[in-house]
Amino acid sequence: MAKARLMDQPADFEKLGIDPNKVQNWEDGRRDTDTPGTSEVWYFDAILDDGSKAVFYFHPKSPYKLQEAGDHPDIGILITSPEGETYGQQIIDYPAEESYFGKEKCDVKVGPHSVVGDFKEYEIHIDPVADVAVDLHFHALVKPFRQGNTGIITLGDNDEYHYTDLSVVKNQVTGTLTYNGETHEVTGSGYHDHQWVNISPIVAWHHWLWGHLYTENYTVLIYDFVASKQFGFKQIPFFGVMDNKTGEVIFQTDGNFTHETELTLQPEIKKHFPKTSKYTFANADGETVTFTTEWQQELEVRNMYWGATDEVRAQYDKMGIQPGYMRYFAKGTLSFEKDGQQVTETGDMIYEYNYGGKEDPEAHV
Repeated sequence: MAKARLMDQPADFEKLGIDPNKVQNWEDGRRDTDTPGTSEVWYFDAILDDGSKAVFYFHPKSPYKLQEAGDHPDIGILITSPEGETYGQQIIDYPAEESYFGKEKCDVKVGPHSVVGDFKEYEIHIDPVADVAVDLHFHALVKPFRQGNTGIITLGDNDEYHYTDLSVVKNQVTGTLTYNGETHEVTGSGYHDHQWVNISPIVAWHHWLWGHLYTENYTVLIYDFVASKQFGFKQIPFFGVMDNKTGEVIFQTDGNFTHETELTLQPEIKKHFPKTSKYTFANADGETVTFTTEWQQELEVRNMYWGATDEVRAQYDKMGIQPGYMRYFAKGTLSFEKDGQQVTETGDMIYEYNYGGKEDPEAHV
């Protein structure tokens, strides 16, 4: 059985050229190559005070052209108005010769669109396209987070595959969104992450839970990966807590944890998803943090298996998977001891549960 592990050892830091005690600007620059099978994304989302929401991202290689050599850049931009109407387009392609992906920092240009940043400030510009436009400034309110001080999971007996996440979980957002023929001045909160991988998520993972929680005093990131059967259903959570006042990462899991769930059947996808997920992270140094999320509302249902054609479903059967995806509105609770006092804070959150594998009692659902 092939292995899956977090890169968090001294030899890993040396191999990667990473300082485990300091995040450097080049880590948000281009990390992968243009070889077939690689994928990279600079992702941003924003929840604005006027009730609107925005998601936008930049790819060196289109998700539809991952197996081709060379770059095939695209962007995606989706804006949801306060009334719930969605504007924009998920994939907009541009020639490689009109694009640039810097290695020294986040310095990305795809056609006339760009994002430049340094973990502290980001300038995002999306020229008018698909009847929308974006000019936003992200100001980081917390330090960047990378689980294990690399943010990299490797899979395979010889670490031949990698899957990653490097994030700035909470940002102050200001600027303008243009949609429905009008330009709107906006303020709010935003999230940024950078991922680079060389293995398909449906091959690497049985499922994952991803989300972030903002409470009055703390910011939380949870990214609970469970590897596919060929990688032994290895569970590798990314979990970090940041102090909103200082921006510092005050806790990250060292991999010692327990996980309890209450399951409920999702009738369209025909699999049992957690209604409640409770994590107790108990580090070797004695620090313990409990995080619980309980969904209140289903926001999105992607019935990718049962909703597929017979031909596509046969391909999924050949791969031994039954993909389905849920996005939830949920209540999150963070609890830990600080200065001899128990701290408990709650907040609203949106999280996703990407469930590609078949139901299996060993899969930590």
